[in-house]
Amino acid sequence: MKNVLLSIFAFALSTTASAQFVIVDDELPVLASDIDKITYEENDRFSELLLPACLANNPKTTIFSQALQLTGLADTLQVWNYDNYHRDEELCLYKYAPDSKYTSPRRKAWFNEYRFRMFNAFVETDSVYAAKGIHNLEQLKAYAKQVYDEAFPEDVSVSDPTDRRNSLNRFVSYHVLGHGCPYYILGHGSPYQHLVSYNGVKQDIFWVDTTMMDMSAWYATLMPHASLKCSYPMGENSGLYVNRRGIQDGPDKYGKQVRGVKIIADGEQGLDHKCFNGYYFYIDDILAYDKTAREEVLGSELWRVDFKTLSPDIMNNVDLISGYYDSFDPMGEYYNTGIARNHAYKWDCMEHIKGDITKDSPGLVATSSFMYYWQWQGDAAYAIGDYDMTIKLPPLPAGEWEVRLGTYVENVNSVARIYLNGEIVMDSLHMSKATIDELSAQSKCMRGPRDCTYGKKYNIADDPSSVRYPLCRIKTDGKSDNYLRIVNLTEVSDNTTDAMFDYFEFVPKFVYDNQEIPEE
Repeated sequence: MKNVLLSIFAFALSTTASAQFVIVDDELPVLASDIDKITYEENDRFSELLLPACLANNPKTTIFSQALQLTGLADTLQVWNYDNYHRDEELCLYKYAPDSKYTSPRRKAWFNEYRFRMFNAFVETDSVYAAKGIHNLEQLKAYAKQVYDEAFPEDVSVSDPTDRRNSLNRFVSYHVLGHGCPYYILGHGSPYQHLVSYNGVKQDIFWVDTTMMDMSAWYATLMPHASLKCSYPMGENSGLYVNRRGIQDGPDKYGKQVRGVKIIADGEQGLDHKCFNGYYFYIDDILAYDKTAREEVLGSELWRVDFKTLSPDIMNNVDLISGYYDSFDPMGEYYNTGIARNHAYKWDCMEHIKGDITKDSPGLVATSSFMYYWQWQGDAAYAIGDYDMTIKLPPLPAGEWEVRLGTYVENVNSVARIYLNGEIVMDSLHMSKATIDELSAQSKCMRGPRDCTYGKKYNIADDPSSVRYPLCRIKTDGKSDNYLRIVNLTEVSDNTTDAMFDYFEFVPKFVYDNQEIPEE
């Protein structure tokens, strides 16, 4: 990141075993105590490794890069570090109990040594624009104005491209996610599809019944109040798509089918274009938050949002969190000592998820995936101790939505109060196995979804401890943020107490009015 310029007065080198040495530019080591002064200067070449320069230097992405510069979003994507992040040494390794039935902490989690800002960008090449009659930046501005003036008529007069309400600014920012992860990483015999709910961590393990739904994930974009959907359909047209709707090669059960745009490979470069602070991917058509995306894709189907996708900080660790452990004792002393790791986060060190740091709660733990558990995708998040967390929900299109929490009650056994945008919507949610039958009888508790599987044979809906709690309903204008606050009401004494959160469902009125069975 920085070049080290030496002004060193080295008097002697020590051979003492405990001595601290400094090595600069592969030269001979210098005893740290003998260094009188070190000064730093910025490495001008480093900026060439960041996303804006990578796109600017690519002859295939000149129009998108020009738009990135004009809107000022290049400055946003120039950032790569949180300067104020500090990990206390005692927080390097964190031990906690996986649930309240254990009297001493047995599971391990690691805090990040550094906190980086990362981004993923979906980018049209100049040739994709040309196929749509767009050959320069002015024509792209006209296209963006046509799309976004229809969606946001109140902002048609905003001409400053650096204003987040400007049509070109919205166009560019909708292409960018606030986290960075690759298309896939090979490991354990098959690739992890990190941008979707991945399948095939081993050939016989599947977390989604792909005859009932595509593997999918939903993310907030840098465009205010706008999300996008990533999905990986199986079948003849398999691959990673953005804003696609359907199942495999056909429509979904509601008869809806939208192709969306597909991530395409770039010769020997492959699918990933890696930069220091993220990745960019070529797409084969123009991506926009247009009426089709808002109403046909995002606004009228159920979103099943894994907890780890809610915060960019967790997604930036997804290559490790998605690592896989084949173990019958996932809570054993040596669990999580290899490539896959649980990660811990302090409440003031996450985007989109914040916690009351005055409470007796060290933070949140996101677990890696493992077999023999009924959580969706084999992973989960645990709020430790006396937590009080507020989650910025993914932006939802205009309409009425039901919010559901998916969890596994044997690992929870706690009570929480739920707030939506500052108002109490559930005074006491009892997340414990003893209440399942009672809540089911009152239609306040649902079994796990039928399209979520464990291996090829088993279904999450078959486990009575895998449940979904309808929390509240939202009526949103599609242009506002929504916040869910979850406050622990259970008395705690130490970090052996936790609450497990697996996923959320955001269900539009179109879907919950037409659902035939609660397990759907």
